[in-house]
Amino acid sequence: MREEKKKNKEGKEREEGKEREEGANKNGAKKEKPEIILRVENLSRTYIRGKIPVHALRCACLTVRKGELLAIMGPSGSGKSTLLALIGTLETASGGKAFLDGTDLTTVPEKLLPRLRREKIGFIFQHYNLIPTLTALENVELAMRFSGVPKKERVQRAKALLEELRLEDRLHHKPTELSGGEQQRVSIARALANRPALILADEPTGEVDTKTRDSIVRVFRELSEKGQTIIVVTHDPAVAKECSRVLQIVDGMISDED
Repeated sequence: MREEKKKNKEGKEREEGKEREEGANKNGAKKEKPEIILRVENLSRTYIRGKIPVHALRCACLTVRKGELLAIMGPSGSGKSTLLALIGTLETASGGKAFLDGTDLTTVPEKLLPRLRREKIGFIFQHYNLIPTLTALENVELAMRFSGVPKKERVQRAKALLEELRLEDRLHHKPTELSGGEQQRVSIARALANRPALILADEPTGEVDTKTRDSIVRVFRELSEKGQTIIVVTHDPAVAKECSRVLQIVDGMISDED
C-alpha cells in the first residue's frame, strides 16, 4: 500500500511538472525575431554588351535580420558581387527594390549616396584597401572624418575598435608593417567606425591562410553576437559553415532563400 502511494505521488509530481512546462510554453512570452535590417524585392541588374542583354542578377528576393551573419555562395560570374554592389549602392539596379534600415536604396538621389554609404554601410574588401601612408589608427579614423565626427571622438573610437580587435600593439603601424590578417582586422575596424546598419564583406578571407581565415571568421561571429549585421560573399565552404545562414546564387538567381 505504501509503495503504491509513493508511485502515485511520483506520477502526480511528473504530471504537474509537465503541465507547468506546457503552461510556460503556452503562456510565456514568445521570443521576438530581431528586426529586419535589409529587404530586397525582385532586384535585377542587366548589362548590355553590344546588342546582347546579360542578366547578372534576376529578381533577387531576400530579408536579413539584425545581427545575422549571412553567407552568399556561388560560382564565379553567378551574381554574388553584383548583389553586394547593388545593396551597397555601388551600382544601379535595372529593376526591383532594396530597403536598408527603412530607406529605399533605389530611390536615393545620386548626390546623397556617398552620405548614405558612410552612415549606413561598412565595406570590407578582399585586398584590404588600406591607405599605405597612414597608420592603422589613422586609416580607421579617416573613415569618420567625412561624417563630421570630432577629432577627439574619432581617435577614441578608432583606438577602441582596434583594441577590441586585438590590435592594441599595432595602432601606429603602417599596412606594410602588418600581416595579412592584421590588415584585414584594420579594415574591419574601419568598416565599423561609423556604426553602420550593415557590413558587406566581399571575399574577405580570399587572400589569407587558413589560420588567419579562422580568426577573421571568429571576429565576424563575435560582431554578429553583439548585434552587427554582416553579409559575406565567399567561395570557401569553411567560412559559410560558420555563418548563421547560407544562400546560393546560380546564374543570377537566389536558389534557396529561407
